[in-house]
Amino acid sequence: MNFSAPFIAMFFGVQLQQVLPYCDIIIGNESEAEAWAGANGVADQKDITTVAKTIAALPKANASRPRVVVITQGAEFTILANSAEPERTKTYPVNKLKDDEIVDTNGAGDAFAGGFLGAFVSGKSLDECVEVGHKLGGMCVGQVYFVLRN
Repeated sequence: MNFSAPFIAMFFGVQLQQVLPYCDIIIGNESEAEAWAGANGVADQKDITTVAKTIAALPKANASRPRVVVITQGAEFTILANSAEPERTKTYPVNKLKDDEIVDTNGAGDAFAGGFLGAFVSGKSLDECVEVGHKLGGMCVGQVYFVLRN
């Protein structure tokens, strides 16, 4: 599941909480994580590592698979929390682009999620999944992203 936008946690919190027990992988950015934390009473909403751990530790319908929570922070590091190792989080540095390499940041989170999930279903390790997500997110910001509508 991708948190998609901060307003989802703020205005659709009940529905979100009904779905989360069925999610093995949850991906979001720092503003979405902060919004979820605020809507769910997490004391330090700005501590993204704690928020990621809190989400990873939520009850799961299928306890045979751990929950993986990935929080991106743009050009800052990415955080991964895994319910199989609740006290251990991993951080991954982002290969920062030069200003002239950044064209449009729209869609970068979606590109990250697509890359991460594509690598995951291909059997890659979580470290490799984050690496692929970072690569695709970086490729995305170097291009103009738009949707044609009739």
